[in-house]
Amino acid sequence: MNVLSPLSMSLGIMATEPAHPWVDDVRRARRGDGNAFAALVKSVQRQVYGLCLRLLRTEAEASEVAQETFLRAYQNLDRYDDARPFDLWVLTIARNQCLDLLRRRQKMKTDDVEDHAHSLSSGEPTLEEGAIANQERRSLEEAMNTLSVDDREVLALYYVQKRTTKEIAEVMDVAPGTIMARLFRAREKLRNKMLAAETKGAA
Repeated sequence: MNVLSPLSMSLGIMATEPAHPWVDDVRRARRGDGNAFAALVKSVQRQVYGLCLRLLRTEAEASEVAQETFLRAYQNLDRYDDARPFDLWVLTIARNQCLDLLRRRQKMKTDDVEDHAHSLSSGEPTLEEGAIANQERRSLEEAMNTLSVDDREVLALYYVQKRTTKEIAEVMDVAPGTIMARLFRAREKLRNKMLAAETKGAA
């Protein structure tokens, strides 16, 4: 069984002609247009909440940090570099907020694992297939929650949010080669965790 398949299912701008759809909204939001900023939030809120939830593992904290992220983004909109993708800029703010909270927490919680998959299933599986898929997702989530924050983060950004290694490197402020190495190690850890769980369950 490909242990990564459930995870895959789960979950430079020109001055004259904007290359990204959010450029006009950013400019209008800077002038005080609340609707423009609301549009910016809507365009990235699922990504931001998903990353927060993956790192913090509780819906209440993820929601709180996501709101704080957008507040900080609004307060620092004038400092946003138009040459940088807006979504990556906001994800970087969200990541830093999550890591700050985890440092304050000092102790990672490993109990009360819940299934937080946000994927849209393709096709209509049978009841049996659905039960198997749900079990796989639960096993995957349990295995994911035993990994370190760094491992969960790189896996979530790459497989759930479909980010490139270059984009992840920008969010995490490291070299793309470092991301490749982290991704390889995280996949190996996740694979070993799930194989161990399968072996234990079969015993």
